[in-house]
This record gives sequence, structure tokens and C-alpha cells, in this order.
Amino acid sequence: MKTMNNIKIDQIRLNIPYEYVSKIDLINSKYPKEVILVNRIFHFTKLFHQTSEGHGHNGYTDSYNFGSGENGGTVSIMWNKTRKDMGILIDLTATGKALFENLAELHGVTINWQEIIRAIYKDYDGHISRIDIATDLLNYGFSINDMSQRLKEEKSFFLNKLGNKISSNRFKIVGTTDEAQTLYIGSRKSDAFLRIYDKKIEQSRIDGLYRALANECEDWIRLDKSRRRIQASTS
Repeated sequence: MKTMNNIKIDQIRLNIPYEYVSKIDLINSKYPKEVILVNRIFHFTKLFHQTSEGHGHNGYTDSYNFGSGENGGTVSIMWNKTRKDMGILIDLTATGKALFENLAELHGVTINWQEIIRAIYKDYDGHISRIDIATDLLNYGFSINDMSQRLKEEKSFFLNKLGNKISSNRFKIVGTTDEAQTLYIGSRKSDAFLRIYDKKIEQSRIDGLYRALANECEDWIRLDKSRRRIQASTS
């Protein structure tokens, strides 16, 4: 099997200022104005048949959800009318985003993330509050165990965005006593976080969605990079 690589958005959260809700004319609609606003960009109501209302989290009091855990994940729109400064949050989990894209393809709706993000920034003065980028590397000969050993021996190191070496106390190695399987660099609560793990081991399990591919390849490394609060213009 030849080398393969794939880079994609794994999950994403976007934020729209609440002020744009006032521009929605609500006429005999079963959806809240906040949902109608977001729907202009994502067309969730056309794609999802299963919806639910609930409580938000992280300070958001209201939530409107599309999809469910049973059929592959959820997409949530959250807001708090008493804290309009928090804006409207559109939260697509990894499984929710995958379900959204699959339904869009099924219904002939084109999903262009570059255009969606550009609209959030330029048309609605919004921003990305979190984005996780997943990179899969198959048959590149990479080993988490080798990486961790090189880090321990200071033969390799990570650099931050300023080009400075990241201290060894900023990364964590997880695995068995004989072999490392996951590297964590940084903190999940920080502006940037990186996880590198053995995807082949994960997908080789009996319930692995891509078990056949995992069994076919020699090695499979996944890099998950998370960034928070991206304010830069996309133009």
C-alpha cells in the first residue's frame, strides 16, 4: 500500500454577533430567530429531520440541536438572551460535522468551508472560536514510540508559533510500559493544542469504523491540532 495523507477540519465552532438576530423577520416560523439566522448560512433545516431544544453550556442558556447521537452526532446552535455579548455559537462536533456533510451530499447541497468561514467573518462580523484540524499520515514509517524516544533524548523538539522550543514539561506521553501510543503537546485550555496518536491501533479494534484500512496499512498516525479564538480576516 502506497503512502497516503489527508488533511481536514475535524470539528469547528463559529460565533455570530447577536445583533444580527434583530434583522430577522419572524413570520409564522416554528424556528427561533437565532436558528433562522444561522440557517441562512448552513441550511440545517433542509438537511436534518431530527431536532431538539435544550439547555446550552459554557454560559449559553438555550440550545437548538440538529441530529442525534443515535444517527451519528449533533450540530448545536446556542445563545443566551441575557448575555448577548456572547453571540450565537454554532457547534459542530466531529461526528456532527461528518453527518452534516454526508446529508448535504445526499441532498445535493454543496458544502464549501472556505466560503462558509468567509461569510461568517465578512458578512456577519463573526469569528471561529475553535477549529480542530486532523491530519492522517499512512505508511510514512512514523512511530509514536520513536517520536517519544527522540523527545526524551532531546534529538527532536517542538516549536511554538514564535519559533521557540517548547519545554518538555509542556508535552505528555501516554501508552503502555513498552510502547508509547499518544503524544500531547500543550493544554486543551490553551490557544493551541496538539495531539499525535496511533490511529492504526484505534481503528484496528473490532468496532473500528475504518478497520479494513487499518489492517491494510503498515502504520497510521493522526495529528489533531486545535486552535481557539481566531480573529484574523479571511480575505
